[in-house]
Amino acid sequence: MNTRVTLLEYLKQLHPLEWENFVRDTKILAQESDLYDGAFPGDEKGSSKLDDLPFYCIGFKSAAPEFTLRTRIWASLRFQTLYRTVSGMMNYAKAIKLLYRVENPEVVQMFGGNTDKLERELERMARRKFKFVVSMQRYSKFNKEEHENAEFLLRAYPELQIAYLEEEPRKDGGEPRLYSALIDGHSEFNTQTGRRKPKFRIELPGNPILGDGKSDNQNHAIIFYRGEYLQLIDANQDNYLEECLKIRNILAEFEEYSVSSQSPYAQWGQKEFTAPPVAIVGAREYIFSENIGILGDIAAGKEQTFGTLTARSLAWIGGKLHYGHPDFLNATFMNTRGGVSKAQKGLHLNEDIYAGMNAFGRGGRIKHTEYYQCGKGRDLGFGTILNFQTKIGTGMGEQMLSREYYYMGTQLPIDRFLTFYYGHPGFHINNMLIIMSVQLFIVTSMFPSLTPSTSNELTLFSLVVFLGTLNSQLTICQFSSTGQPLNGQEGCYNLHPVFNWIHHCIISIFLVFMIAFLPLFLQGK
Repeated sequence: MNTRVTLLEYLKQLHPLEWENFVRDTKILAQESDLYDGAFPGDEKGSSKLDDLPFYCIGFKSAAPEFTLRTRIWASLRFQTLYRTVSGMMNYAKAIKLLYRVENPEVVQMFGGNTDKLERELERMARRKFKFVVSMQRYSKFNKEEHENAEFLLRAYPELQIAYLEEEPRKDGGEPRLYSALIDGHSEFNTQTGRRKPKFRIELPGNPILGDGKSDNQNHAIIFYRGEYLQLIDANQDNYLEECLKIRNILAEFEEYSVSSQSPYAQWGQKEFTAPPVAIVGAREYIFSENIGILGDIAAGKEQTFGTLTARSLAWIGGKLHYGHPDFLNATFMNTRGGVSKAQKGLHLNEDIYAGMNAFGRGGRIKHTEYYQCGKGRDLGFGTILNFQTKIGTGMGEQMLSREYYYMGTQLPIDRFLTFYYGHPGFHINNMLIIMSVQLFIVTSMFPSLTPSTSNELTLFSLVVFLGTLNSQLTICQFSSTGQPLNGQEGCYNLHPVFNWIHHCIISIFLVFMIAFLPLFLQGK
């Protein structure tokens, strides 16, 4: 697409105040490092504003790596990038350090004024409580530029772990061996290859890519997780420190603070396990791309409707499943009852929902929280939105063929079955009916104006359609050229404003469509 507008220019127009502050900070840093000899704007001794033009255009005047990297980071944090996801999710470590320091003042007193030892203690606690694994299956096939970008992430966040697939050719020339490997920012470098040596390397029985890629990417990296709870996220999400501070409240939703020591299979311990365990705790999403055009607003409204309001209602009546991210999962429960996602091509296109169906069918509870949210980016083009809707609809059709749907359709009671139906396949069927009803309304709204009262055939057809019945069955008031009602019209109905409104609606719809698609026609020419 040749729009002659760079991505940086686009982001500068979306965030003008943030760009102004970024340029101001960059000029201060440049002045402090003696790379910039000018003065601040407004200083009488300073140079002209023309010298500051590179700052306002690209964010730096010197091509030193520290300045170009700052501009790249600024743009990455305002777009749907992996760097934004990693930097956002690593706020969990900051939140854990902050909570540990505030809730344990004796730790601060124990180290006195030794800030280095205190920071090491906080780092130790953060590593115990939080691990972040990025499943990047093609990491071993990165080119030089992609490898440098990944190394920058590992240097910026040494605790970040990357799980990837590694191929090793066989000596006999057969199919190469596949390994699931894990590295982090502390891994050593291999002097021969220039890559980091993996900390763990597990041979796989074959190619793990069995389905559409995403679920296989999760399943090959699930062996590297540690802990009792999982949060599965996408690569276009974000997180915030104030939300990460709520992590204790979120984990308390699993209701495992006081677990019985009795065996649930023993005769004397069954009464203590009457409540089903909590398998999934759902959360809503904040669409941070809502300020990017009308499509972003529609995506944000759709998320508010389905991800918040509908999920709240379904969870309350027991019909919510797992619809993706940022849901929290009870890892012990889920990984012993079918896993977190399915990966069979032609059946598990929407892999996330099968985790909910596994938990749903195996006695687990699924809850929804209102006080926690994660950032989420949405598709902002007509083509990508259409592809996403196609994926959702195709995945729903594939779900109708699965055995999980058969189990739920035959075993659920009528109340939960109807909840499950109207929350999943019935949702799409209702959308189809709504679209058809709107189209039928538009078509039938034209018949009152097209149906003359003297035509018997059209009058007979208008008895079947929607608003046409008003014109054929009721006595419509007639008016003179001056706007005065004619005499002898007792019991008539003044429906001319209604018909005029219909005319205006139809004309406005065509005008809006024409104006909306006019830029596409002009750009095509």
